[in-house]
Amino acid sequence: MDVCDVKNALRLQQREARDSMDPLTRQKASAVACRHAIEAWEQLRIDRNGDKLTLFSYLSFGSEISTTPLIEHCWSQGDRVLAPRVDPVTRTMELREMDQYGDIVPGIWNIPEPALTCKEWSPEMWAGIDWVVVPGLAFDRRGGRIGYGGGYYDRFTVQAEAEKRNNSHVGPLYVSLLLPGQLLTQVPMEPRDLRVDVLFTLDGRLDCDYAKLTNDE
Repeated sequence: MDVCDVKNALRLQQREARDSMDPLTRQKASAVACRHAIEAWEQLRIDRNGDKLTLFSYLSFGSEISTTPLIEHCWSQGDRVLAPRVDPVTRTMELREMDQYGDIVPGIWNIPEPALTCKEWSPEMWAGIDWVVVPGLAFDRRGGRIGYGGGYYDRFTVQAEAEKRNNSHVGPLYVSLLLPGQLLTQVPMEPRDLRVDVLFTLDGRLDCDYAKLTNDE
């Protein structure tokens, strides 16, 4: 079985497990993971001398862990909040800035997304993003991730990292919020796959260091 087949089997298994999770369990896990993320976000604000920060986050859909508590916190602090609009033809994401729930509309497959009236952030602006909240079905301590198979975030990362180098900027940091059962010993990865930097679980913050964890084995 090749890597793609292994990934697809794992996607199916993880999606079924997530879909069957008790909604109350999911809600509580979302609140706790977001609380840990908010603590780290506020520490970043302190490190940046109280500056306004910029969050790029997916808008939760179906049985995904909820990003709502984190997004609402950012709005309450006057931070910039971006979310993706997906173009299934070009298989790319537009980033648009939302100020309130009224800016959110049903998109393709009924997945919520920012309205076309929201300000678009061009790729030249992406280096100014502090955090990218990355969705996924399974993760490991090396920052390995199994997404939904579309490759949208892998392609976004390539372009965002290029802009970061061009602008000599420190961001963005790639983070994910995890439900119970989503942290695995190891997930199959290919060279071009996005690895995340930080995981927020029920137990708190987990910093992923691929190079260090690999060398320690």
